[in-house]
Amino acid sequence: MNLKTSTSVCVLAGSLLATTNSFAGAKMQLSDDSAIEFGGSIRAELISQEDGAAEGDSITTNLHSMRFYLKGKVTDSIAFQLQTEHKGGTMVMLDTLAKFKVSENVNVWAGRFIPPSDRSNLSGSYNLPTWQYPGVVSKYPIPQKGGRDDGIAIFGSTGEGRLAYSFGMFNGKQDAAVLTDSESFSGRVAYSFWDTEGYLTRSTYFGKKDILTIGLTAMQQDDAFGDGSATSDFSAYNVDFMMEKNLESGALATVEAAVYDYEKYGGSTSKEGDAYMVSMSYMLPGEYGPGRLQPSVRYQSFSPADGSVEDTTRMDIGVTSVIRGHGARIGLFYGSQDTAGSGDVSVVKIGLQLKL
Repeated sequence: MNLKTSTSVCVLAGSLLATTNSFAGAKMQLSDDSAIEFGGSIRAELISQEDGAAEGDSITTNLHSMRFYLKGKVTDSIAFQLQTEHKGGTMVMLDTLAKFKVSENVNVWAGRFIPPSDRSNLSGSYNLPTWQYPGVVSKYPIPQKGGRDDGIAIFGSTGEGRLAYSFGMFNGKQDAAVLTDSESFSGRVAYSFWDTEGYLTRSTYFGKKDILTIGLTAMQQDDAFGDGSATSDFSAYNVDFMMEKNLESGALATVEAAVYDYEKYGGSTSKEGDAYMVSMSYMLPGEYGPGRLQPSVRYQSFSPADGSVEDTTRMDIGVTSVIRGHGARIGLFYGSQDTAGSGDVSVVKIGLQLKL
């Protein structure tokens, strides 16, 4: 990132930080049942990486993500959403979807968005207690940026919102060597024992909810991979668990765990296999400086079906100053990953996240 880009990022970050205490996005009411809302978000980081650079250690700045969104409410039952992702000097459409509310507990989304999947993918990197997305374990071959795909999904809930479900059909992985098109199907069911959640989840609510939820996800696509002469399938399963509780002391304790079974991954025994993740965080009571402190630790492991390939593991440790929930936070994070055939890579990051 050059000086001009860094200066622009700092100006934008300062502008967002100055307004985070004022409003959460700008909303314009057009009529009694229609409105437009727009806003943006940014994740910037200072990175010190060891053993990752070709000629030793490196220190760089990085604009990890910059997004702008527009949400429109057409009627009480019809809405739409557009969201862009700017990175590396290019812009892509992250979300382009129409939303239809069929009834109080049944919804239909169509367009480009996050399919039914595990909690980590439904939360995304902006809504984690840690900084880095858990890519060692959550690695579906979803073709569009940010874990998105083009398709349609129906979701809703029953039992006072405690039993949530979502099912969808999407384009899936489109391999140029596969002559026939095939669709990807995914579904998720989750039960919330305490407060309920929506279609999109978070891996921490920073105390706004008490969460005790377990979810089950399945994803499958025939002929997802091909080499011009033969095709192969993809199928995966996931169980995830999250508990977040506000304690009497004023602290907040969060535990998240997930297991994955990548049963079929195009016949690649290095990608097929089992994975698991455990994450814990603890938000101290009271404020220290600009916000509340939340130390966190997360461990990931992937064991490939190919027994000759070593496991890939990663440990992430960090402490975040939570200034305004997901809207404003800054932290210091350390990550160490041991990838089969590539050795260890250690990274220290200072990350700033702002979101309206």
